[in-house]
Amino acid sequence: MHKIEYLPLAQADIVSAVDYLAFTLEAPQAAAVLLDEFDHAVEQIARFPYAFELYRTDRPLCDEIRKAPIKGFVLYYAVFPDRVEIRRFLHGRKNRTADVVGQTD
Repeated sequence: MHKIEYLPLAQADIVSAVDYLAFTLEAPQAAAVLLDEFDHAVEQIARFPYAFELYRTDRPLCDEIRKAPIKGFVLYYAVFPDRVEIRRFLHGRKNRTADVVGQTD
């Protein structure tokens, strides 16, 4: 089983998504369901890190990035021999061209 590490940006993404659902939309139950689904996906990733599809882009990447759909959001992560690095957790409709998930210039 791979160790899970969260980048600070991913942690902020998770908090932002939950806060938005719980406080802005006043849907605390939806926020709780999202967190449960998130935890379940991370458990799956720890066990089977290559199960989810690759993130494809025209720009070169420093690392191979994979993506897991979670309740309208997308979890982006990189797999290393001993760990999985959670990189971003973004809404599914967010424009990816402005986001950096390991791209090089």
